[in-house]
Amino acid sequence: MIKDLGACELEEITDTNKYKGYIQTAIRKYGHCAEHNYYHYHHYEDDKEKNIFFKLEGSKGILSSYDKKNDLRYLFPSGILAPEEERFDILVKFLDYILKKKKGEKLFVEVNGEFRKEILRGLKDSRQYRACSSPFILYWPLYNMSKFDSKLKGKNWKKLRNIRNRFYKKNKVKVVDSKKVPKEQLTRILDAWLKRRNAHDRVEKHYFENLIENNLKGVEMARTLIVNGNPCSITAGWKIPNSKGYYSHVGIVDYSCEGLGEVANIEDLKLLKRKKYDYVDFGGSDKVLLYFKKKFKPEKIYKTYIFSIVKR
Repeated sequence: MIKDLGACELEEITDTNKYKGYIQTAIRKYGHCAEHNYYHYHHYEDDKEKNIFFKLEGSKGILSSYDKKNDLRYLFPSGILAPEEERFDILVKFLDYILKKKKGEKLFVEVNGEFRKEILRGLKDSRQYRACSSPFILYWPLYNMSKFDSKLKGKNWKKLRNIRNRFYKKNKVKVVDSKKVPKEQLTRILDAWLKRRNAHDRVEKHYFENLIENNLKGVEMARTLIVNGNPCSITAGWKIPNSKGYYSHVGIVDYSCEGLGEVANIEDLKLLKRKKYDYVDFGGSDKVLLYFKKKFKPEKIYKTYIFSIVKR
């Protein structure tokens, strides 16, 4: 049953730079998923898609965006910043605003499995909106740092250990802060990586261009492997709010040498273990990319669902 939120009105904020402080406060207070990071949200904005934040009382809010050309509305992944028990009711209020007041055709959302179930149940009871079928599924591996062996000892780590040993035997390697690498070299790595993406791997090129142009602002850790004198990788991420977890969002390599992707991630996991994170999230992807991520022995894999909601 949908609860009455009383005078909980939505205030539409189109200048998210001006309200950066409020949005960051909402994320600190109610952030609960890997993608809750102000600068991460900011870097996705481009000429085609405008970020729009909806402000609610009590430092609550909604992270969303609008594609004006195609008249499409998006809820940023798990973008409702509020106590868990209020999120569905705020979503309904958001649907009222987008689909009724603004006369939008649909709202696209990305949520985890539990919240999707709550949405399906709640919308069925409301009889106002319905979730469209056949959602697109992303797979998110989680790594328990207490189980990660930095030295890669034993048979369970044999394949990764062999890849690492061969890599260091063949190459002269140094790990540096990516923020100290010239932007043009980071852009070269990005361009080489983009050329190898397959047609099914959705890549928001402008996001990574914005990230580099803004000196990787918003990330807690950014690292680059210098292999035989050449920068070859960019890995970066941040602490997941209100948790002891880390989100390893950026994993870019130029494919110049075998084992580069594996070694870049091994080096990150070693440091994150020393930083005493409980777990590391390697981000959502399709099953093809998940195959690579499984090499690092995730403890669990959770799913998020991307689908649209329309009026009945």
